[in-house]
Amino acid sequence: MKADLHVHSTASDGTLSPSQLIALALRRGVDVLAIADHDSVSGLSEAFAAAQNTPLTLIPAVELSASADDYDVHILAYYVDPSSAPLLEELRLLRAGRERRAAQIVEALRAGGIPVTMEHVLAFSSGGAVGRSHIARALVSTGHAESIASAFEFYIGRGRDYYRSKPSRTPEEVVSSVRALGAIPVLAHPGVTAADELIPSMVASGLLGIEAYHADHTSEQRNRYERMAADFGLITTGGTDYHGPLAHNPQLGSVDVPEASVRALLRLDPGARSGTAVVAPA
Repeated sequence: MKADLHVHSTASDGTLSPSQLIALALRRGVDVLAIADHDSVSGLSEAFAAAQNTPLTLIPAVELSASADDYDVHILAYYVDPSSAPLLEELRLLRAGRERRAAQIVEALRAGGIPVTMEHVLAFSSGGAVGRSHIARALVSTGHAESIASAFEFYIGRGRDYYRSKPSRTPEEVVSSVRALGAIPVLAHPGVTAADELIPSMVASGLLGIEAYHADHTSEQRNRYERMAADFGLITTGGTDYHGPLAHNPQLGSVDVPEASVRALLRLDPGARSGTAVVAPA
């Protein structure tokens, strides 16, 4: 069973539409896919329409941001209900915060003599949730950065002159919120955020999984998070964090996620337990 449980579409900072992601997943022989856009579920309706009458199992998901001290922590919420009024209101507030932050960064860049406009940034977002990657693309397109990576490195990464933080809740608050929505909270790419010390408190708040098999994890990190998940009684997930063919990420479906991990996540589908799964498990 081939799975990619962490990909992004144009509903946030990916460069492929949801239907294009479905088509690509089918071409690459992916059996189970989770589209987890940042603070947005607006792409899921298109994705489910594209996945109908195909062998692909599509898991509805969203990636939520949190912060604690100097840590930026991301929580993957699997099996969200895209029509949930409480979820949609929460995401509306998060997207509004993202746009305010983007405006602050653009204002700082302009004050520093770098003429980027919000209109230019929003054009790259295609109506999706606005993030720093869209600002980075604007910097590249205007010749102020050679690549998205260099835009972060020299301008808008944490600790750089034009970085601005966005309002967010603590990881524990986000985990509790995800559980209250009936979804499955999983800590995203812990080897990237390096916030291991926060994991026990997140588990106490209801964390159910760790993304052990992320594209950016070393083999040592994968083993570490496998052991940590076992110690806490959590599931493990994994994925490429795919943002599109031009982004700095491996090909969709190229991270080896053990079948046992995929099936453990599929068993947590509340729809499957109640007989109302949107897409039948593979």
